[in-house]
Amino acid sequence: MGDMMNEENSMNLDDRIGQQTILYGYIAISASTNRLSHNFNKALKEESMDGMMIPMNIREDDFYFTLANMKKSHVNGSMLGLEYQEDILDLLDSSSMMVKKCGGCDFVKRVGQTLHGEFISGNIVKEFIQADKSIKKIAIIGDKPLAKALAILLDGYEVAYYDQQIEALLSMSKVLDLNIDINFLSPNGVDFSDFDLLIDTTLEDLSSCIAKGAKMNLDLKDSKTFSSLKHLSGYIGFDNLLDFYTLHLIEDLKNGR
Repeated sequence: MGDMMNEENSMNLDDRIGQQTILYGYIAISASTNRLSHNFNKALKEESMDGMMIPMNIREDDFYFTLANMKKSHVNGSMLGLEYQEDILDLLDSSSMMVKKCGGCDFVKRVGQTLHGEFISGNIVKEFIQADKSIKKIAIIGDKPLAKALAILLDGYEVAYYDQQIEALLSMSKVLDLNIDINFLSPNGVDFSDFDLLIDTTLEDLSSCIAKGAKMNLDLKDSKTFSSLKHLSGYIGFDNLLDFYTLHLIEDLKNGR
């Protein structure tokens, strides 16, 4: 099921995988460069839990084959990189309400020989925001699954949405049945300096559209992936949210979901 990283910084090499070991994967094109597996495995040791996460470098051509085979594998679940979170939908046998509403899945679990999809990133970002009391005014670029999830979850915050295609945001508002603050992302550049937090949910190069960033600038890309925000001060990426993801996955294991 793809290339499994065998470096010490990604796996607990002194642990043995038994029949009862809970196995998670992290599936992405460059999964081995992401530190989620290392962070998660370290937390499992501290909790004395019998589990392990294995980074799996999966090419786009092998993605469907890998996920289809997961139904009959010993892998209990897997996190998915940004590039696969919409491609997985056709392979799911069941999904959470958040997946249905947002059109994305970042955590897939094997239930018997079926796949159940969840989308947890919205709650992760919400927890990150709630942990910083200085964040009150938020700008969100795009209409990707994360944008939709945050539209549902971020009650009590002043949130403005930006996109180069106004129609995309109008469609998102209609699908979610929510009134959202819709703004044009001008190719000449938008000044986001009045916002406490800017979140880019897209996979596009929108550098020219951002004249000035916010106080904090967040996307969920890993350190090896191009980001329109990485050149800005106050940049926050996937690596900065590792502890939030790890805590969520640990709780999932403890609750036996």
